[in-house]
Amino acid sequence: MRSPAPITTTDLLKLAGLAFVFVDHTGLFFAPDQDWWRVAGRAAAPIFFFLIGFARASPVPMSWIALGAALTALDLYVSDGFEGVTLNILFNFALIRLAMPAIEAKVLTRRWGMAALALVCAAMIPVLAAFLEYGAEGWLWALFGIAAREAVATGAKDARVRRNVVAVFCATVYLFVEMRDFEFETGQGAALVGLIAVLAFVLVAFRRAPAPFQPAPPVARVVSWIGRHSLEIYAVSLFLMQLAGRLMDGAAA
Repeated sequence: MRSPAPITTTDLLKLAGLAFVFVDHTGLFFAPDQDWWRVAGRAAAPIFFFLIGFARASPVPMSWIALGAALTALDLYVSDGFEGVTLNILFNFALIRLAMPAIEAKVLTRRWGMAALALVCAAMIPVLAAFLEYGAEGWLWALFGIAAREAVATGAKDARVRRNVVAVFCATVYLFVEMRDFEFETGQGAALVGLIAVLAFVLVAFRRAPAPFQPAPPVARVVSWIGRHSLEIYAVSLFLMQLAGRLMDGAAA
């Protein structure tokens, strides 16, 4: 059997993102009174939005639309109405992917384009949060990904400075919004600040390359497969966990 291709830093980052997803959804559906699960889970979405921005623009997979629609429909079903229901995060990924060519051609080529777009995203957070999961917060992390890709590709000092400024701005806005929305206790808020600071540092240093260590071929195949199908794994796990949580609530009632 042919040896698998080496796993990459992207594979490892997606693996970490999925781990945070599972932690977050465990707290959401099975331990709603234990906020520490949700604190740790705040690291999940930023990783995937960053990777959407870091990747080159390409067509939106139809699986994103189909799975996003199915998950939004399930959310409507279990919520018994429209209140508090937003379009699934996969729709947000798709919108960013669709907008990236125009952003890179029309906005980022201008001297202050990235700064202006970051400010617009921050201002749009209250508007988009009403109907789009992670709304403009996600767009800020994707913009961070675009800036990181530019810094890696060019190596220019101004590109590195721009990446670092966007990273600090993005993390700061995200922390403010998440702590406001979840009303975490002081210790939980401090832990979240530390978690997002470490995550931002890791993403600033991110390079797409073979992982610094390579596991045995069977493990490498599994990790590589997870990396290629991370969003599908997210969708299926969310669907199953949400249904299980609903059934458990029904049984307890």
